[in-house]
Amino acid sequence: MDSIYDKPLGEVSHEELKRLVGQKYGKVAACPLGKHGFPTGKPFALAIGYPEGELDKLPESLVESFAGVNYPLSFQEMKQGNVVLDIGCGAGLDLYFASQKVGEHGKVYGVDISGEMVEKARNNVQNLNLTNVEVKLANSDSLPLDDGSVDVVTSNGIYNLSPDKKAVLKEVYRVLKSDGVICFSEIVLKQELEQEIRKSVKDWFRCIGGALTKDKFVALMKEVGFKDVEVLSTYRNARCGHEYAVVVSIKAGKR
Repeated sequence: MDSIYDKPLGEVSHEELKRLVGQKYGKVAACPLGKHGFPTGKPFALAIGYPEGELDKLPESLVESFAGVNYPLSFQEMKQGNVVLDIGCGAGLDLYFASQKVGEHGKVYGVDISGEMVEKARNNVQNLNLTNVEVKLANSDSLPLDDGSVDVVTSNGIYNLSPDKKAVLKEVYRVLKSDGVICFSEIVLKQELEQEIRKSVKDWFRCIGGALTKDKFVALMKEVGFKDVEVLSTYRNARCGHEYAVVVSIKAGKR
């Protein structure tokens, strides 16, 4: 066996998977131009719809470690004065856009599982003087925010990497205000894959090992309690490492 990445998923605990996710994205933070097995940085951000004029004005450190899957439609949900939570905030690119949307009277929280990404995001926030942004080191299934404290929860491609998907959604539901909105951009499967295709830790980082089908994702959101679950967009890009993988943007409200 060459490495931990060749280990069967069934032999890896949830805690070990979370550690590996943090480690993997720590490498994206430290060596953004390295070979990570998926596209990163400004070229990919431009390819999936981030505005070139805006990116050109931003420091390289904010854009170079970008590892999302879509230009978040959640930006359309954000209003002046809102409290926003970005789960898996990385180096902070989406935090920047969210901070502009909510203004000086709003607040943006970013959480990430990678200590290196959190440090990089905090440096970017400080250098850009984003006084309405705060970055925390945390797991997506244990959010360091109060019940009913957030207007909009957004996430850009990390949900499939979370081992306990129901726990993540329950945490999101907990921190949302009663009229809050969740909008995830995420890799899902058009149909179930045979276990042989998604058997190792390496497949987890191909974003198929832990991905749900679109129907299962929607059903789980409804089971947790979300209402008005709506698939806003479905398309493929360079983050879709398997022919059955697609990127969706899904929006829902809280009951």
